[in-house]
Amino acid sequence: MIEITNLKRNFGKTEVLKGISLKAEPGKVTGLLGPNGAGKTTTIKILSTILKPHGGDITVNRHSVIKEPALVRKNLGVVFEESGIYQRLTGEENILYFADLADVPPDVAKERMYKFFELLGVDYAKKLAGTYSKGMMQKINLIRAIIHNPPVVVLDEPTNGLDVPSTRAVETFIREMKDEGKTILLSTHLMAQVEKLCDYIYIIHKGRIVEEGPPQSIKEKYDTATVEDAFLKVVSSDVA
Repeated sequence: MIEITNLKRNFGKTEVLKGISLKAEPGKVTGLLGPNGAGKTTTIKILSTILKPHGGDITVNRHSVIKEPALVRKNLGVVFEESGIYQRLTGEENILYFADLADVPPDVAKERMYKFFELLGVDYAKKLAGTYSKGMMQKINLIRAIIHNPPVVVLDEPTNGLDVPSTRAVETFIREMKDEGKTILLSTHLMAQVEKLCDYIYIIHKGRIVEEGPPQSIKEKYDTATVEDAFLKVVSSDVA
């Protein structure tokens, strides 16, 4: 579970996060939506222990990012839009390297890795990562992030720039992780993907949570046919 409580963060004199609170529960996909500059990436970086909050806290399975960052990282798998893959290693070498950093036994890491290869249709992992397309790279990046079998997974634009087959493979994989009971926080600009995958969404705008609820409830509240139309109504009406 992820619990964010009254989270605040400044950059200089600019208040980027103004006391946001949200919860992501096991066995559900929770969406974090917002326009560019709304505070999504800052929130994810604090959650990932890359940045420190200036107020409030985040707990991951009851471990505080402030007091227990090492335990947070152990419970967390994060897929950033920008890949953390080493270009001069093969896909397999990258995954097994990160598995070793997470103290996953080699035989366990290999078993998980080959299972994920089959699920995602990866048949190129013995080639150097520098030769991969963006879609190929993102699949390796996803496996790298969850090779230690974390109970909580954070996905930042996981299918951005991918072709249709790669996008569908990643979406299917997200559903399978949900079915396994993992807590999934999804940040994406793809509103159709939100409708397909998310059980609950939070809309962040200008550093505040301005709306939340199941996608269907939000559509009904704003009398729209799609989450995208509801999202546009929410952010255009928020002038604070």
